[in-house]
This record gives sequence, structure tokens and C-alpha cells, in this order.
Amino acid sequence: MKLTPKFQKLTYKSIVGYGLIILLLLLVAVPALANTTPGRSFLDFSFNSKTGYTLRSARPLSPGINVNHLDPGQENWYVYNRASFTEAGADIISLALRYQSEAVISTAEANFQILAEIPSTPNNPAAVMPETVGAGSLSPVGRPGLTETVWSGQVGERSDYYVRVFNNSPFKLEYTLEAKAETSAVTGAIPAGLNSLINSNEALSARQMAWSLTAQAVDNMTAVQAAQWMQEAQAVGWLVTAGTLSDQVANPGDANPQTLWRLTAQAIEGQDAQTAAQWLIQADALGWLTIPPGTLKNPNEETLQLDNSGGDEGGGSSSEPEPVPAPPDEPEKDYIPVNIYPNNPLDFNFHEVNSGRLAPDGEHWYKLQRDDLDEDLIENLDLTMFFTPSQGFLSNKVNFEIFPAGQYHIWERGDADYMENMGAGMWVSRDKDPLSSERLWAGSLVDGDTYLIKIKNGSPEVVDYYLFPNDVWNAELGNPTLHKGDASHGRVPFTAPVTRSTGPVEPGSGPPEAVELKVGTTTGELEAGEEMWYKFVYSDPGNDESADQDFIFYMTNTPLDDIRARHADFEIYPGSQLHLWVRGTVDELDPLGASAPATFAQLDDERSLQVLWSGQLKKEHVYYVKVYNHDIGPLEYEFKIKTQ
Repeated sequence: MKLTPKFQKLTYKSIVGYGLIILLLLLVAVPALANTTPGRSFLDFSFNSKTGYTLRSARPLSPGINVNHLDPGQENWYVYNRASFTEAGADIISLALRYQSEAVISTAEANFQILAEIPSTPNNPAAVMPETVGAGSLSPVGRPGLTETVWSGQVGERSDYYVRVFNNSPFKLEYTLEAKAETSAVTGAIPAGLNSLINSNEALSARQMAWSLTAQAVDNMTAVQAAQWMQEAQAVGWLVTAGTLSDQVANPGDANPQTLWRLTAQAIEGQDAQTAAQWLIQADALGWLTIPPGTLKNPNEETLQLDNSGGDEGGGSSSEPEPVPAPPDEPEKDYIPVNIYPNNPLDFNFHEVNSGRLAPDGEHWYKLQRDDLDEDLIENLDLTMFFTPSQGFLSNKVNFEIFPAGQYHIWERGDADYMENMGAGMWVSRDKDPLSSERLWAGSLVDGDTYLIKIKNGSPEVVDYYLFPNDVWNAELGNPTLHKGDASHGRVPFTAPVTRSTGPVEPGSGPPEAVELKVGTTTGELEAGEEMWYKFVYSDPGNDESADQDFIFYMTNTPLDDIRARHADFEIYPGSQLHLWVRGTVDELDPLGASAPATFAQLDDERSLQVLWSGQLKKEHVYYVKVYNHDIGPLEYEFKIKTQ
């Protein structure tokens, strides 16, 4: 019997069904195969996963300016290699991190690091783990309120580089990370043999700036003039070329002042005022202008001597000495705006305008107390502020705020950013003057209470302000009050108050001094009522499939005497709450997890007690663990952390 195969006939529905299946496979496979981001695996199906928070999920570094923000305890990761550059032959990258903050933040708290990773090859199948090759150095050129750290280095042909931007301060930061690709022959690049002379990132930044200033100086010179200028610049110590020993480097302070001024004049010749000013600022920051003040010859010291041969016919000279002109008056010094803070505020004037001049990022504080001796407890008040100049969007950075005086203690301990105003100036435009801006506030105050008014200039320009105690539509402006630090009111230059004790602190006494905690076993002892803080950060470079990790924390405590079992527990806090501890509001700390009794634990010592916690934590995130003894006697504890 011969069997003939039977095939099912293709229908219109079956063709449409097969087509949908093929389309679905393409939608899944094409994005996965196209994922060639450096630092990622070839197939990456984590379409919804957040990138940029860990090394293995680093986002590509874009040429130009990268804008982002960092919460306290957070970090962002970027990745780049030679393929990231659009410039042909680019083998050097320059990075600059910039952020603004009224608080003083060191580079140890907020900065960036560069890590290098050599990918696997047939000769070396295992990729080398990333190694730190540099970090941002504080730029010598900047302005108040702006922090800038810079770094520059070579880019290998087959290496991937990671940039870790971190914020360990208690403040949120808005930052920009600028990336610029260059070749070894362009301005500011590293000269040949430079690595033999540079042992720090600061020296590298200074050397690059020196070559950049040199290129600007000789740009408008002929070849002969440029060669002569650079030879003299090297002789006075402005330039240090490859092969120069440290004891052979000249000191600009020992050079002839006339030579230094001549080189400076030749460098800025032909430049516009802004470019010349920038060149002088950078040269001064490098120490090029270490020139002692010159002593000019006083023309009044010499009296006119008549020549005997050219005098009167008798050959005599006048017996009366020539009159000596009176010395000129000392020129009035330019006014430098000063800041006035709430520890010594200005008295608010209810009858006249309150005016002043503010430097960039400057502020003036006023003390206001409304008391008109009537029976009304609530008093209405209108405040109008004009300020000049008005320059586009920069005008939005100038305003005034009103605070109850009861918040002064927040400013005094150094947490001015956490003061909450009860009102602020509202933008209005009623005087039809394009050169000035207006702010208006209308509200109510409690009769007899004290309030603080803060006028803040957040722009990069000097502004004059005029604050009126009424709703004013138009006013004649000019001649603001120039407040001085040594005025008759007794104001003195502000000195920041001491917010914390500067004495030595014990490790583990708080989150800022937390001791590092790792997976495994940690032991310690606690007195009655004592607590110990640990800092826990978990990283798993070999497994980047998930940003979360399951943990179980065990803590077994045993009394140091034979009285009875002691009680100790622990709590886990996210690193983003560090600012609550720093500013003193400890009662606002909210743990994400706390220990619970391990009821079925089998312990060798009958005096011991065990508590535990299990849950998920984020990889590469900072957590603080507080271990505390809430009993009346000393105990020892064993802390064990396991991954699940």
C-alpha cells in the first residue's frame, strides 16, 4: 500500500498568523542584536532597565555638555572610547565637571573618577577589570559659587573608559559634565614626554593651561617673534618643556619685572578686551604674574636746576627755590559689595527706600518688626522691589524672601537651604522700563513679631536693588546705599558659624563616620545605650542582570556578664537621608528596614539572642546600618550578612 503525504492547504488566516509571528521575532531580535553600547553584553534584553547608575549599565558619554543631577549618596556612570569621537584622529579627551552650591563642598564629597577597561582579545580572553586612572582636579580658574573640576588624558585604541560622577555630600546637585575630544597636536594637548614630569592631576591641568596660554600668545606673531617669545618664557619659568629637571625650573618671581611685563604686553597685543582679560586671569592663576610692585620715580623730588651757561648775563641763578606742587589726593577706592547676613542684619526702614548693591551670588538680610501700637493683631504689608540692570533670563535669579525669625537657628547651624519662606517676590512689570525689573509681595504679618527679609542675587552680574515698604508702581532709581563692613552700625565681615565640633570623632559614632560593612561576619561590643553605625555598599561586577539583590542580615548578641540575655537590634537607612543627620534633624530619619526576633534560631550559648532582617537592596547604592544596645549592660554582637 503506497502512502502519499498530505499537506495542509495554506489559507489566508494561516499566512497572516505566520506573518505576525515573524514580525514579533524581528521586533525582539533586532534591538537586542543592535545593542553595541560599550560595556554591555552583545545581547541585552533589559529594555526597561534604568541606565547610568552602575558601571555595567553606564550610559554613553556624549561629546559636548552632559546635563544631569545627583541626589545625596547617588552616583552616575558614563562610558566612552575612541569610537565615541566624531573628530578624526582624536586621542585625548578633556572632561570638566561644573556645579553650583551655596554650601562648601569638597572634591572628596562631589567629583568624578575615570576608570579604564581593556576588552578581551584572542590572546587575552579574559577582560581586565576596570582600574582607576584619574580623577577631577579643582580648576584654578573659577568664580564664587561655581565649583569646577577638570581632567585630561589619553584614549587607548582598544580600551573602554568609565566616568563615575558621585555625590557624597548631604545636598542635591545639578551638574554639567563637558567632554571635549582633541588630538595631540592641538592647543592644550599634552606635550611629548610630559608624563615623566607630572606626578599629579593638578600639575597636569596647570601644564595644559600653560601650553594653551602660549598658543594664544604667539597666535598673532611671526615665526621669529614666536620663537623668541617662547625662549624668553622658558627662561623666566613660564614654560617647562620635556626633559627639564625640577632644580632647573626658573621662578618667575626672580625674573626681571620689566621682562615679565614686556612678555605680558606682547601676549595680549591684538586681542580684544574680553580675551585679554581672560588670558591675564589664567596667567595670574598659574603664577606667571608674580611681579613685585614697581617703584616709580617721583618727579617732585627733583627741582629745576638752571644751567650756568644758559642763565642771566651775570651768570647767576635765581635764589628762590622752585615751588614744589602739593601731592595729589588719594583716589577714592572702588566700592566692593559686601554680604550682610542675619547674624547682623540691616534694620528695615518703613518710611524710606531700603537699597543696596549686591555682588554676584551676594545677599543682604533685613530685620523687620511691624508694630504700630494699635489693637489689630494682624497687619497687612506690601513690599515692592526694583533692581537694575535687567538682563533677560538672568533677572529671574534676583528676588527677595520673607522668613519668620524663629528659623534663624536653621541658618546659624549652616543649613540655610532648608529654611522655608512664608512669601517671596512675584514678577510684575508696571513701570514700562526695560532696564529695570520689579518684584511685589502682599501679605499679612503678626503685630510685634520679628521677621527676616533675604534679598538674593543669584546672577553673575552686580545689581542695585531698591526695596519699598509699599505697593509702588514707579520710582526714581539711583544712588543706592553702599553698605560697608566697617560702617557705623558695627557690621563686621561675616564669619561662618561653627556647626560641628572640630575635635576628633570616634569611628562609627554617626553616618558621616560610619565604618565599612561587607558581606560576611563582623563582630563588636557595645556598652549600655551605645550605638554603632556601618556603611554598606554592595557591588557584583560579574552579574549585571538585575539592579536588586536579596539579602538576609543576622545579628547574634551575647551578654558580657552572666546576669541575663541582653537586647540589641539594628536598623537600615538609605544613603539619601544623610543630610537629615548632618543638619541635626535626627528624628526625621526613617529606616527602610529593622530587625525582628529569630524565634527558631538554634544558638550554642543559651544567653544569646538573635535578630534578623531579609529583603532587597540596590546594587552600588549606599546604605547605613545602625546597631544599638537598648539594655542596661554591655554585650558583644556578631553581624552576619548573606546574599540569597
